[in-house]
Amino acid sequence: MKKKIAIYNGQLYMGGIERVLINYLEKLSKEPELDITLIIKENIPEKNIFLNEVPDNIKVVFIKSEEMCRNTDRLRANKKSFISRLQYQWALFYERVVMKNWVKKHFETNKYHTVIDFDMSLSKYVAEVKQDVVAWVHFTLKGRKKKRVKLFREKCEYYKKIVVICDDMKDELVELMPEYAEKVVRVYNPMDFETIKRKANDESELSEADKKLLNEKYFVAVSRLVAGKNRVALVEIYSELKKKGVNHKLYILGDGEDKPNIEKKIEELKLQNDVLLLGNRKNPFPFMKNAELFLHTSMGEGLPTVFVEAMLCDTIVVAYDCPTGPREILADGKAGGLIQLNNKEAFENKVLEILESSDLQNKIKAEMKSKVVEFNYEHISKELLELFK
Repeated sequence: MKKKIAIYNGQLYMGGIERVLINYLEKLSKEPELDITLIIKENIPEKNIFLNEVPDNIKVVFIKSEEMCRNTDRLRANKKSFISRLQYQWALFYERVVMKNWVKKHFETNKYHTVIDFDMSLSKYVAEVKQDVVAWVHFTLKGRKKKRVKLFREKCEYYKKIVVICDDMKDELVELMPEYAEKVVRVYNPMDFETIKRKANDESELSEADKKLLNEKYFVAVSRLVAGKNRVALVEIYSELKKKGVNHKLYILGDGEDKPNIEKKIEELKLQNDVLLLGNRKNPFPFMKNAELFLHTSMGEGLPTVFVEAMLCDTIVVAYDCPTGPREILADGKAGGLIQLNNKEAFENKVLEILESSDLQNKIKAEMKSKVVEFNYEHISKELLELFK
């Protein structure tokens, strides 16, 4: 008998969690003893760009109708009047009712061996799931509001296991919530080494303009454009590097609500010809492979597997030592540049140091090759499959 597994995630939009999810699905779909159903909340086809990468033998079920999703999106974008704001709040309330009823009914009529709440957005309704549920935590609780930590603690009682994605997060969670220490398991996100390396060499979907960009000398940053990724600070750091004689360009891949602030900073520093916002790219790996360095200024992470992707592209990472993950992936700074949080000058100096020393580059790359092995699926599959026993 195959084990029926349900994996829940809010959406399949461009994002780090979603990319990791696809990596998992690609590997788990080949496990002969598993029968997997993927449950997705949001249902806007053009936004769910990873949908066509879900393996064919995995059933996909959507909770919300496309019509409901588009209506909420329309109201979200048009909150100019009191009436429109009221309509938006009503739409959110109605969605929560639909979600709760759907979850309750689905898990009453469908029995699974294990249910995985992959992005923790099922936590609002997890009490309705009378089956074994595993939480997958991709974020740090450090710096979170006390109310959110309290709510997280209350939800933990409904989960059979709580998976965290790095040792720092495990230590943090056990310290904050010792009553759940027995539930906490660390499982690294698996990386599809072969696919990443293949995509890094695949320029078939690139325009001629993109190919010209790859021939420039440049740094690259890849993430959602949200305030927590701190891309405005990255533009400021880049501006100082330019003043110190660096002639590389900076390509920023991704999209999000902080884009206007980044554009404003680029214009303010007169860097329109040097800092290019290239938007979401389904295949960012050619840009990562051909970059001189991968730069990351985030204020907080879970486990930034985009670092591992860059390392598999043989590109050195320079990043802030934010909680949690960068220190772990970059081996305390031996496998990349690890910079004290918010120390822009130290960030600039580390970039210059790496650029100017081929010996240092070779030393870092040797450490990178040793570290990335820990993220190979074969390395972590045993502890992963233990969750389904």
